[in-house]
Parts: sequence; structure tokens; C-alpha cells
Amino acid sequence: MASSKTYVARRDPVLRYTFAGFLAVAIAAIGWVMITVGSSPSVKGASFIWLPAALQLVAGIWLGPWLGAVAGGLGAYTAGIFAYGGWGITDIIQNPIAGGFANAMLPALLFRMLRLDPTFGCKDPYDVLNGAVRVVVLALAVMAAGLVNIVLALPSPWGLALPLIVLVVGVPVILGNVGRNLNMDHFVLAVDIAVVACGVSALIGAFAAYVGGKPIEAALIDPGVGWFVGDTVSAVLGLFLLPLYTLRLRQAGIAE
Repeated sequence: MASSKTYVARRDPVLRYTFAGFLAVAIAAIGWVMITVGSSPSVKGASFIWLPAALQLVAGIWLGPWLGAVAGGLGAYTAGIFAYGGWGITDIIQNPIAGGFANAMLPALLFRMLRLDPTFGCKDPYDVLNGAVRVVVLALAVMAAGLVNIVLALPSPWGLALPLIVLVVGVPVILGNVGRNLNMDHFVLAVDIAVVACGVSALIGAFAAYVGGKPIEAALIDPGVGWFVGDTVSAVLGLFLLPLYTLRLRQAGIAE
């Protein structure tokens, strides 16, 4: 595998950068849709579910913390610019910094520090497809719960509590024994990393709202709570992309 990686890297030295650009474009496109459809009612650009967190997480782990942070951060920043013209200091904090540092760089650094195997010991990557489908269902359920509040118009924090309740109930009901084909020691640690990274990202997002003029207590609730829930669901989805594609990307000279 090492010789194959070296050969491909020498044949096409820009392959990793091309893939980073592809991920950045994908993050920008999906993020534009997420911001447009599910933006927080009180914090422009903060989406209650952030599916690009899945690609930001894998970008850091596959491309390394620095290149992954560039792909994740620039992709999120571009999404904000296209969705609502957001390019100021608040948008820089909640997109390149939260999206690049917290969602991409931090998981990559923690994976390295804990020496986690991104394949989670899965011998047949397609064994995890069932789990990935279930996480997509969970993500859609959380998104639907957030959209319901557009009709109900519940005041904060009750409106944000709806996706949180769906998440808490949905994890055991929808996911069940989803990790049966994975090395659970590594996978549980990876989930912990995703939760920590999303928590840091949500705090950065709340700080951005504070910089934008919102009281810090209110910012921690909205966008903080919704940000954390949406990013966490999406980041866990990203964990299922790792065993599916890591070996192939390593053989292609892309993933570390």
C-alpha cells in the first residue's frame, strides 16, 4: 500500500489538492442549501442542521489537519457568501474558524493523538452501508423536527429543544446495533471526538453571534444548542464515510 501511495503521489503531485478543492466545493454547495432551508430564525447563516460537518470531519482526517481545515473552512465560508452575502467578521468566526478549525482540524488532531484507525477495523467497507443509511434517516428526522418549528413558532429554547429530543430518542431507536461490524473501541472514541469537536464548533458559533450583538446567554441557546445538535448528527454520518472510502483514497495517494 505504501509503495502504491508513493507512486501515485509522484505521478500526480496535485491530486490531494484537487480532492481538497472537490470537498470544498461540495461543502459550499451542500452548506448553501442547508443555510437557505434551515437557517436559525435569529442568527443569519447558522443552520440548525449542518450536513457539511460530515465532509469537514472526513476532510481533516483524510487530508490532514491543515489542508482539511482549508477545505472545510473555505467551503463553509463560500456557502455563507452565496446563501446570504455573509463575508464579515461574524461570518469568518462561524465559518472558516468554526468550520475549518473545530469541525475539520480538531478531529484530525485528536484521531492522530489517540492513534485511531479511520477504517475502524472494518474488513468489508460495505458492511457499514446499513449504518450509514440509518444515520441519514436520523439526520432527516432531526431536520424535520427543526422545520416543524417554522410552523409552530415556539419561543427559544423550546423550538431548539425539538431536534434535541428527536436526537436523544432517535439514537437508540434508529441506530440500534449499528456498529456491530466495526471495532467498537475505536468507533466509540471517534464518536466522542465528533461530539467534542461539534461542541467546540457550537461555542465558536455562539461567540460569533455574541460578536454580532446578541447577549452571550441567548447566543448559547440560539444558535448554540441547535448548532451542536445539527453538527453532531452530521459528524456521526461522516464517521461512516471513513470505513467506506479510506482504504481506496489511501491507495489513490489522497488520504493519509
